[in-house]
Amino acid sequence: MALGQAAPETGGGVLADVGDGGAMASSEAPVRAFARSTRLAPDEVSRLLTSSLAERYGPLNEKFTPRKSAARMVNNNAWLLTRTPRYCPQCLVGDGSEIQQLHRGSWQRFWRLPPVFACTKHRRLLRISCPTCRQPVHTVEMNSIIARPWDEDLHPTQCRTTTAPRTVGRLQPACGVQLAEPDGTLSEDLPDAQTLEHLLGLQQRLLDLLNPIGPEMTPCVGWLIPAADYFADLRALLGLVFLSWPAARPFAATPALAEALDRDAGQRHARATILRGRPGKKHTRPFTDPPLDPLLMGAVLGIAEHLLGADDEEQARERMLPLIHQASDLDQALSLYLRRKAWISFPLRIVIMNHFNQMAPMHQIIARGPIQPGGQGKPTTEGYRRASRSHPESSHMA
Repeated sequence: MALGQAAPETGGGVLADVGDGGAMASSEAPVRAFARSTRLAPDEVSRLLTSSLAERYGPLNEKFTPRKSAARMVNNNAWLLTRTPRYCPQCLVGDGSEIQQLHRGSWQRFWRLPPVFACTKHRRLLRISCPTCRQPVHTVEMNSIIARPWDEDLHPTQCRTTTAPRTVGRLQPACGVQLAEPDGTLSEDLPDAQTLEHLLGLQQRLLDLLNPIGPEMTPCVGWLIPAADYFADLRALLGLVFLSWPAARPFAATPALAEALDRDAGQRHARATILRGRPGKKHTRPFTDPPLDPLLMGAVLGIAEHLLGADDEEQARERMLPLIHQASDLDQALSLYLRRKAWISFPLRIVIMNHFNQMAPMHQIIARGPIQPGGQGKPTTEGYRRASRSHPESSHMA
């Protein structure tokens, strides 16, 4: 079972202890309490938590975030837990096993991660909205991972969206429609055939990298880098693509995806313009937050994958420089923020930071390797190695 199925029966106290932070970091006391309440072994509970994905998923990895505590890492971080999950209505029907014939299918942990936007088993995009109330399903409030955890009358595969405005002292009803559908593909769920094939292929490659037994390393701008680094690079390039749009438009895989991003990027720039005059850094969120819409998420990740798929650093730089220049002209501070050392892998950093005349030649930076914080000590090259020999003067890094 997924965490969302077990939670409503555990009582408010245990669920509150697990909370958003517990979904990310498995501190021992809440895990033991949750295990007792659900009659699961502690290691089974730990596997339900997103903390077990940290080795594979960069936004969960301490290497790529200054937020060290679980609460700070989860709070207001759209790359960790979406506030409303995507879902596959056919997966929710169940896989035919005895337990799923009884309880239906589970809400999958990966559905809460932004890079998961399609179901490769049923060859479809995931949904975000209920087909009846047309609202995002299971939308949660702050400090919760389950919508309406107190509502024992709702089956886990029913829509938990509250359909009426909240009234003080009165509980409003949930939509309650059954989301599991054996033939749950609407015409609106399906893009054209070329677009669907591209998105399904991209999704399978990303799922392979998230899989604990999947490939540990993957190509990136002529290097092989760990899976966690790759997802961190995708996160950074998503922000760069939206900030520099339409500079990245030629890299969209199909016309349908380019047109969808035209509309979304226009709305993001408009929101940023409104927020730019307000205090704080809220004007950056329209560019850095991942799209909730599955088609848009697949569209922008496809561009990011194409940029990272360059054969070597020179080709990658040729692809990315127009985006960097456009982004810097619009918001230089955000452009530099997206390319900072704590945000991306070393191979990507040497590509997108080495574009000023006063910097050292690229082959010298490659041979030197990434510099430790503060510039002290020898460069650290652990975890990276070259995928090609286009620059024989560079060292082979393992």
